[in-house]
Amino acid sequence: FFDQTQLQHTNRMFAKFPSCFKVAFIDCKEKGTMADDDAVHPRQDRRYYSCLIDNTSLVEADGRRKPVFSIELPGYPILGDGKGDNQNHAIPFMRGHFSQCIDANQGAYFEQMMML
Repeated sequence: FFDQTQLQHTNRMFAKFPSCFKVAFIDCKEKGTMADDDAVHPRQDRRYYSCLIDNTSLVEADGRRKPVFSIELPGYPILGDGKGDNQNHAIPFMRGHFSQCIDANQGAYFEQMMML
């Protein structure tokens, strides 16, 4: 989860690129009382969601954005094979013919992204 500095940087990116910058991430919530009716596995402690935020997302009191779209994942998210698997959960939110994914954790500077 983001700290305040990361939230400020993300909000700055939303302000700079309001029409095209979107962030997909995995969120979790407690199972809730309907877990048995929804056939959630008994050993699963939480429900996992693939979420999308963009510039139109409502900003909550703590500075975080409320997801525009949220899709429940069928169990534990398995994101162990690196960049490809980590980006696959964002595919349901895709629109149009082109997608650009920035590898934010391996030295991808903004200038390098612009060269693509």
